[in-house]
Amino acid sequence: MTAIRFANATQKDATAITDCINAAYLSAREYLTDLPDVTAGIDQDIADNRVVIAVSDDRLAGVIIFARHGAEMKVFNLAVSPKAQGQGIAGKLLARAEAEAREAGCTLMVLRTHRLMRDTRAIYAHLGWIESEVSGNSVAMQKTLEAD
Repeated sequence: MTAIRFANATQKDATAITDCINAAYLSAREYLTDLPDVTAGIDQDIADNRVVIAVSDDRLAGVIIFARHGAEMKVFNLAVSPKAQGQGIAGKLLARAEAEAREAGCTLMVLRTHRLMRDTRAIYAHLGWIESEVSGNSVAMQKTLEAD
């Protein structure tokens, strides 16, 4: 397995992040007609939120976008390039966000995903997330952060 390097995203990474997210969601877009444009506003996300990228072989392999909201750390997007899937990158990116959440005193991680993205929901469940609400095609998930 190639070594994965993590870095804070800069505006120079916006195009690569958009490409990574588009590739990660490509198959889902084929059957999810109500999936929102998850690449809109990447430049603003980099300016306003925490955006961490995973780099492998000098290519962007994954990205996580998150921000603190009170006692919660909200994950806005998590994407791994199809070529890099299966290497644990999603879990490592989430672990970085969780570590920052704990440092910031957050007690809960939250996110939303699509009801029909079963593989995605399964990955989150495997990583300790629970489904807290289902409304239409939106599934709210959360992970309680225990004190270290």
